[in-house]
Amino acid sequence: MSYKQYVPDSSQDWDTYWSQTSINQELKIVKTDGLNPIFKKYLNKNGVNLEAGCGLGKWVISLRQKGYRILGCDTYVKGLHKLKKHNSELELVGADVAQMGFNDNTLDAYISLGVVEHFQEGPQKPLAEAYRTVKPEGIALIEVPYDSPLRQLSRWLFQMKVWAKLPIKLLVETLKLRSPRPKIKTRFYEYRYTKSELLKFVTDAGFEVLELLPKDDLDEKRSIMLWSDYVWMRHPDGELFHLNNLGQMIKQVLNLITPFTYAALIVAVCQKPISKD
Repeated sequence: MSYKQYVPDSSQDWDTYWSQTSINQELKIVKTDGLNPIFKKYLNKNGVNLEAGCGLGKWVISLRQKGYRILGCDTYVKGLHKLKKHNSELELVGADVAQMGFNDNTLDAYISLGVVEHFQEGPQKPLAEAYRTVKPEGIALIEVPYDSPLRQLSRWLFQMKVWAKLPIKLLVETLKLRSPRPKIKTRFYEYRYTKSELLKFVTDAGFEVLELLPKDDLDEKRSIMLWSDYVWMRHPDGELFHLNNLGQMIKQVLNLITPFTYAALIVAVCQKPISKD
C-alpha cells in the first residue's frame, strides 16, 4: 500500500502556499532540474503539450521560451492570473485535472508534475483523464514523490527510536512526572510511491511505460530529497536545495550507486498505445 504523508493541520493550504511564492523564485530552480533532459528527449515542439496542474507555471514559461507549444491547466485561478500578468501570451486553462474538458485524443504530450499524489482516493481519475485526452502514440510524463529505499530506511529507524523510548515515556506519564503531550492534529498531504506502485497505476490506466526515471536536482551541490528530508545536510546560506559539504559528499557517493538512491521523485514516461479496434 502506498505510503501516506501527513502534515500538521495548521500547515498552510495551497492557496496560501502559491500566494507566498513568486514566479521568479520558481524559475530559479528550473535550470538544473532533472526534468530538462526528459523534456528534451520526449516533447515535440510541433505538438500540443499540456501541463496539468501547472501551479505558477514555471515549466509553462520555460518550455515556451524554448520553443514548445505548451498549455497550462490548473484550478488555482489566482496563479493563472499571475501567469497572465507575467506573459499575456501564455495559453492557460482554468480546469480540474480530473475533468479538463478537452476533446478525446487531443494532446501530443500530457505532463503531470507532483499532482496526482495529492488525490487521497488515489490517482485513477486524473490518470484516466490523461489517457482520454492524449493521442494514440502520444506521451504522458507522470512525476510523483518517490518512496525510495533510503526514505523507507529512515522511517524504520525513526520507528525503532520511538519504540525504544516507549517504556520510559509510559513510566514518566504513569508516575505523572510529565503531562502527556497533546497529539498534533494532522491532515493528508500526499502519497509517496515505489517504482512498482507507480508502474501499476499508469499501466492500469492503459498506458505503456517506456522508461521509469529518477528525478532530482542535477547540480552536484544541490538535492531536493537530501535537503528536504535531512535538515543537517542543508547549507547555512539557506538557499533552496543547497547542500553543505557533507551533504554534497553523500550525494556523490549515492550517485555512484544509482541516482535512484537519493531521487526525490520518479517519472514514468508513458505512451498511449494505438487502439486494436
